[in-house]
Amino acid sequence: MKRSIISQYEQLKGRLSAYCAMLYYRYLNLCIKAEEASLLSVAVLIEDEPKSLEDTANIAKDGEYAFKVFPKYDEDLLPIAQGIAMAHPEFKQEHKEMDLEMDDGQKIKVKYIQVTMPEVDKNRYDLLKQATNAFYEECKAKMEVVKSETEGKIAIEAVDEKPEMMDQVRKAIKELDETWTGKREQLHDDKLKEIEEAYAKYQQDQTAAEQKRREEEMARGNRGQSLDMKQLQEEQE
Repeated sequence: MKRSIISQYEQLKGRLSAYCAMLYYRYLNLCIKAEEASLLSVAVLIEDEPKSLEDTANIAKDGEYAFKVFPKYDEDLLPIAQGIAMAHPEFKQEHKEMDLEMDDGQKIKVKYIQVTMPEVDKNRYDLLKQATNAFYEECKAKMEVVKSETEGKIAIEAVDEKPEMMDQVRKAIKELDETWTGKREQLHDDKLKEIEEAYAKYQQDQTAAEQKRREEEMARGNRGQSLDMKQLQEEQE
């Protein structure tokens, strides 16, 4: 088999892989859960020099929807906060302190940034689904184009190849396409599932908050009623 045909196949493999990797990265940055990879885009400006967040802070997950970001130096807290805000303005940030006990028993105050993912309310739910589908369609179109282009180039290169050899090439391309199409579909399905779960969580939280509010109102009303009855008894006496 011609080396040029093998080269075309390898190029197709690389490009299909790259398109799926780009889709994966884009989905990571449609932030729903706290994914550490979403912080790779954060640039922290220290003394006019951009540094990665990993170089300037230690990061710990705080449940599924939040991070704790501990600056390695307290004076870097503000630049870190600014860097996160530039990369992800939708993230909620709170500057906090916690007590840390040292080996000698002494306690020190440690400053950190609590970074919480935004809630998936109805507006954000709709926007996330639109973006998820748009990125998917763009990836799908590019993959179909590059597959078609490769098949055309290989057909030209394979004029003198034996039919049984070309059958093997077509089978290999088909298997390659099925593999990366499957990965693309899985990424899309997983992201939609993540969005649905986050929206369901938001609705449950809202329902629980409303129930708590009503219970508190009823409790206040009952206390007021009890007070009124006591006053009425005192007045009758």
